[in-house]
Amino acid sequence: MPVMSVNAWSFEKKLGPMRMMEWDENWNEHRLVVEPNQQEMNVPQMLNMLGNNGFYAVEIPYGNIHLTAEENVSQLWEKSRFTGVQLTSLLLDYGDLSSRDEERRKRDIEWYKRWIDIAGNAGFISVRIPGGEAEPDDEEALERSVEGMLVLADFAEQRRVRVLTENLGNLLSTSDNCLKLLAACEGKVGITVDFGNFKTDKYRQLAELLPYAYTVHAKAELDSSGEIDWEDFRKCLGLCEEAGFRGAMSFTYLGEGDEWTSLLRLKEEAESVFVNRV
Repeated sequence: MPVMSVNAWSFEKKLGPMRMMEWDENWNEHRLVVEPNQQEMNVPQMLNMLGNNGFYAVEIPYGNIHLTAEENVSQLWEKSRFTGVQLTSLLLDYGDLSSRDEERRKRDIEWYKRWIDIAGNAGFISVRIPGGEAEPDDEEALERSVEGMLVLADFAEQRRVRVLTENLGNLLSTSDNCLKLLAACEGKVGITVDFGNFKTDKYRQLAELLPYAYTVHAKAELDSSGEIDWEDFRKCLGLCEEAGFRGAMSFTYLGEGDEWTSLLRLKEEAESVFVNRV
């Protein structure tokens, strides 16, 4: 049975302002953008609710961690231990290691290193880093991404943090490229597999990549009426079981309905599928 987890992107509109980084090409520098979401709960309160509802792990976007001094993030580690909710991945949804711009790659790597330090102090097991936005057929871009990943993996290892990437963004939009990157990194980089990120030949590509998954984003696809597409979700769960996946399965709901109700339904469905297949 996989570890029942939640992707905190599901609570984007409830965890307060989202502090996200962008690259300003005009000034050749990072620029902070704050999305003014309402705050109905904070991260420690979310951990309490997860633990009380049978979730034992969580993945958190960097934009939800506003206080990054060591004493602040160590409190997050303490809260994780108290609630029994493992901090599986810090999601770094920014950067382009595939960029031709050497200065940008250099600055992005330094930015990633700062967050890897934060992840280590907070007790996260891993950080998730995108592969980049270059075209999928750009072999040199893939090599640049591999080079950056290896630099970060070596840095993270010293802080007892594992670097993951994901089938996310343009460069890693195919299972073939994901597998090429993993092979080139020779085991130093793992991968998160998201149910919803492959736009063509979805099930074949998921089946190819899931045997290598360190974590899974069990994202609920929505039908034309905004309801969860249960047929698709069950098919993806079946592929996880066939692949022997037993890591953190982070349920992800991005619809307009109640997040907690939907996440609990996704968890119940997953438990049913895996128990029935034992």
